[in-house]
Amino acid sequence: MFERLRAFWQGRIFFLARGEQLARFLNQILKDGVIVFHTQKSERGMRAQIKLADFRRLRRAARQTHTRVHIMAKYGWPFIAARWWRRKGLLTGIAIIALVLTILSQLVLSISVTGNHNVLTADILERAEKLGLKTWTKSKDLDLNQIAKALQEQLPDAAWIGVEQNGTGVLIKISEKTRPSIPEEAGNLVAKHAGIVKEIMVIQGTPQVHEGETVRAGQVLITQALNPSLPSAAPNAAVNNLNTSKPSPPASMARGFVRARVWYSAEKQTPLVEDKVEESGEVAVGWGIKFGSRVIMVTMQDSPFEQDNKEVTSHSLKPWRNWRFPVEVIRVNYKELHKVHFERSIAEARKLAEDAARTEVQKKMTPGVLVVVENVKVLPNTSGAERVRVEVETYEDLAVYANP
Repeated sequence: MFERLRAFWQGRIFFLARGEQLARFLNQILKDGVIVFHTQKSERGMRAQIKLADFRRLRRAARQTHTRVHIMAKYGWPFIAARWWRRKGLLTGIAIIALVLTILSQLVLSISVTGNHNVLTADILERAEKLGLKTWTKSKDLDLNQIAKALQEQLPDAAWIGVEQNGTGVLIKISEKTRPSIPEEAGNLVAKHAGIVKEIMVIQGTPQVHEGETVRAGQVLITQALNPSLPSAAPNAAVNNLNTSKPSPPASMARGFVRARVWYSAEKQTPLVEDKVEESGEVAVGWGIKFGSRVIMVTMQDSPFEQDNKEVTSHSLKPWRNWRFPVEVIRVNYKELHKVHFERSIAEARKLAEDAARTEVQKKMTPGVLVVVENVKVLPNTSGAERVRVEVETYEDLAVYANP
């Protein structure tokens, strides 16, 4: 391996020597200290390889023996370097492109938001920009975890916020709080789940519950306050409404946090003996063409399996203005289904039931909340099945705005 690397670095020349005194020519170049590699005799002459540095030393022997030397091929780094050196403009362009890509790869070029429905994307991006997350910013200077925490504190409707970086793009993931539908409580903070209140922090408004109180879902936690810019209008609001046609001053939405202990639970059962229909992993692919509502299958017109799950994917050209290409390419995946017989032990059935119940609980929970306690209970089983109940206690913020 090292010999090949040395040969590549030094450069080799493949040449063909022609003449009637090839033996004398070979002896002469050997006397001159030229090292010859892979010498071969053929009808056309003698083929051999030498180092690039030794090529000029062939002149004397060739002149004395009247031998003609023809270069057949060149190999090695010196020839590659010479070839690229003649293309300085191309090398400069490649260097500039590499430099630009290196610089751009260290910057944030795009910021996207996913998972939001009630919270405006523009509002999220504006708040993120104030926290330092904006385009054309060095990614290594950003503390994404700190930005996510700050955004979650500033957005009361967000139950969980995560900020991820993928290359030059940053993705802000949001899981919004579930708002109870209570039109008459619009502007107030209500409880999204039942729980026991442990901590109250009112930023604006009037608290309606106290620490240690058990609240139900939809119960008002903090009521909105009248517009603080008009303090004198509140006591005389009723009189003003009677004597004048002017509307009462608008109320400011309640703001604050109400953290509480919340419980979630789910119950699942798994039979010890079960027959299921599952995918075997075998897939057959068919292609076709679709004209309007008519489909012509070119390959695999029918499924080769007795039982299958068919998935159809349509590929069409992108529409141009109001015109759409009328022909689409159809891909049909036939996934084989087969019956599977399961016989589980009691431990295996309990484990599967526990995993299914835990997955169900996690779907009910708010993403990112702190899990305090998790209890797994094995319930009295029915004939041929194991029942498991998973109970989880969390510590989370209950306060959400009611949907108007």
